[in-house]
Amino acid sequence: MEVINIQTEDGRLLTGNWIRATGALPVRGTVVIHSATGVPCKFYNAFAAYLSEQAFDVFLWDARGIGKSATVHARDDSATMRDWGQRDQQAVLQHLRSSNSSGKLVIIGHSSGGHLSGLAPLTSTADALILIASGGCDWRDYPPSQWPRLLAAWWLAVPLLLQLFGYLPAWAGVGHDLPRGVAQDWRNWSLTRGYLFGDATLATSGYSDYVGPLLALSISDDRGFAPLGTVRTLLQKFVNARTQHREIAATEGHRGNIGHFGFFKPQNASLWPYVSQWLDSVLLANETVDQRSGLHSG
Repeated sequence: MEVINIQTEDGRLLTGNWIRATGALPVRGTVVIHSATGVPCKFYNAFAAYLSEQAFDVFLWDARGIGKSATVHARDDSATMRDWGQRDQQAVLQHLRSSNSSGKLVIIGHSSGGHLSGLAPLTSTADALILIASGGCDWRDYPPSQWPRLLAAWWLAVPLLLQLFGYLPAWAGVGHDLPRGVAQDWRNWSLTRGYLFGDATLATSGYSDYVGPLLALSISDDRGFAPLGTVRTLLQKFVNARTQHREIAATEGHRGNIGHFGFFKPQNASLWPYVSQWLDSVLLANETVDQRSGLHSG
């Protein structure tokens, strides 16, 4: 495994690793996977290996405070969720662009890894963007049946846990200990109309700056994190993208369920061609346009 460290503009070190393309075909490009909240990048290993078999170099990485990029206990970590988009995603994309400036770049964002993507200006330079189980978290966009749970979490449980522990413990259902600043951004945005787009301190023009092809995959039984209403609201922010949205039925998953995390699990590998086949179509189309442009200019 090829492990590298990337330094952000504020001096944090992010740890990531490559899963290189396999087989005899020429490398088609680079895929970077932006993880969901509290999910170490190793969770995506099997999916990344599949993409490597499709002749892509795949880069996995952990945001500050998560996985191998967690250098101190969450209680002592100053990380925020806005850092993950503005600084961490930006630093990763800068590294990939500088080391592979002529190759195709594909961004895949899972959950918050997708909905934070427009905070990184270099997202606009990607050749393709894929959002999987990714929506905003404004509680108003969820089905009303979810409102009591969400409001209890944001108004009661999360503030209490932060007061007691100084961070949000993994056992609260978030997969990984979350630094206070991460949990506070998540909570504050979730209670704000428009989620992060209602935060006047954020520059969100990066969402409309992306003009390339965008595939959004939502999951029919993802009710707790990214139900359909949240996905549609997020996609409205990518106003200039060439967007295709597909909702995957839970019945397509192993044993008839998928949920928020199941798409990436090996038992649901039958779903992965939704990504590879779409990439085949859009990258081939881009290559054809490039070739025609070259002939025309010649």
